[in-house]
Amino acid sequence: MKFSDGLGCLALVLAFASSSLRAQQVTVNVGGASAAHPVDAPFQRVRLLVTGPDGWVSEQNLDRASANAFQIDSRLLPEGHYNYRLDFTAGAAAVAADSRLPVDANGRALSVRPGSAAPEAKFNSFLIRNGQVLFPKSPTHGGRQDLPASTVPSQAKDQVIADDLIVQSSVCAGFDCVNNETFGFDTIRVKENNTRFKFEDTSVGLFPTSDWQLTANDSASGGQERFSIEDVTAAVIPFTVEGGASTDSIHIDSSGRVGFRTPTPVLDLHVTTGDTPAQRLEQTAASGFIAQTWDVAGNEANFFVRDLTGGSRLPFRIRPGAPTSSIDINAAGHVGFGTASPNAKLHINSTVDVAAPETVLRVTNANHTQVSRFEVDSNGNVSARGTISQLSSRSAKEGFQAIDDDALLATIDALPIGTWRYLATPDRHLGPVAEDFHQAFGLGTTDKMIAPSDLAGVALAAVKALQHKVQQRDALILALERRLAALEAQGAR
Repeated sequence: MKFSDGLGCLALVLAFASSSLRAQQVTVNVGGASAAHPVDAPFQRVRLLVTGPDGWVSEQNLDRASANAFQIDSRLLPEGHYNYRLDFTAGAAAVAADSRLPVDANGRALSVRPGSAAPEAKFNSFLIRNGQVLFPKSPTHGGRQDLPASTVPSQAKDQVIADDLIVQSSVCAGFDCVNNETFGFDTIRVKENNTRFKFEDTSVGLFPTSDWQLTANDSASGGQERFSIEDVTAAVIPFTVEGGASTDSIHIDSSGRVGFRTPTPVLDLHVTTGDTPAQRLEQTAASGFIAQTWDVAGNEANFFVRDLTGGSRLPFRIRPGAPTSSIDINAAGHVGFGTASPNAKLHINSTVDVAAPETVLRVTNANHTQVSRFEVDSNGNVSARGTISQLSSRSAKEGFQAIDDDALLATIDALPIGTWRYLATPDRHLGPVAEDFHQAFGLGTTDKMIAPSDLAGVALAAVKALQHKVQQRDALILALERRLAALEAQGAR
């Protein structure tokens, strides 16, 4: 790369044609010859990049209000063809601070909005031949001489290689590549102010034809720092990485496991962060349904599902340290609490010793005073702060049979009844055992349990049978009393 400096008879001057900025144009002067370039939009800064024979390169950056000149000693310039380019930068901050706002031909102020597009780049060329500076013919040039268009093309000709191209070193593409570019470890480098890799598929018929593009950064001033994969055909951007994203934001290891913020994922999907790794499920109203957002997350306090739309309530939580199979649903849909093999629709398992039962089911009232309304402990004891009702409707029954009072009373009379207590429990109870009760009356489905309704039914039937016996005896006593009274009346005569 060669740069030239010093004072000499050849001057390259980049300035605005009017200090009042009423005329929006930039003029390039080379040794008395010049070319003017109209500018169609306000701008903040402009860069001039010139390339010439033998790798000669010169660059100048000026702001809109500058009147500086860039001088080149002509004795160091080889004769030959030179290309140059003008790149413009839009921006509002510097313009707003400058009282000399640009105006149009009618004197109206031209505004520069944040993010407005910069003017398009300008390209031109000139020739140094026999000590003279020649520009191509154009309506805007101000040089002493004209360079015929056939003498020096305004742009280099395309090169077409009808065979394989093998480069055994590095490659740089883009306007800002220079002679003796320092590549380091780069094999292919794209270097200019808008870098893009375009994949343009020219297939026809039933073959895939979508065009794709790798894009680095937005083009507009104030745009996004990004690297994106763009579906050019569909005009969508399915993948974007913002500038500044942390190392290993997404990491795929050799086995295909995906890590978020970790280079060592240990499962198919591994999310790492310093506070509450989470996943958001957000339904928008785009498809006509009500918007709803759920978060699934975990931290040192709990694993939870959060209803963000419903006021960030936590309808589902699991605390750290919860035992295995705290909740377990098997293939049949049976739900186990404390068991990995539930054998009922709802199976609650307790490993507490019967001598120290624990409550396995508790229902409290709704005002958070924690007064128990219904409890079942691990020994099977049931406590209800209210009534317990069993189905007994006539419409739910069939096969009615009358009871033989004498047989019933005889059966009860033969039924062993005493007091007892359950194993490993101190409290005593009164009544028959299930085996004797089932053998005596044939009620229920098992000889290990007695239904409260069966026990109450036997008791009521016994009361009714005894009532019949009392009525019969009352009638007999009444008849005997009448006979006795009649005999006493006859003896008195």
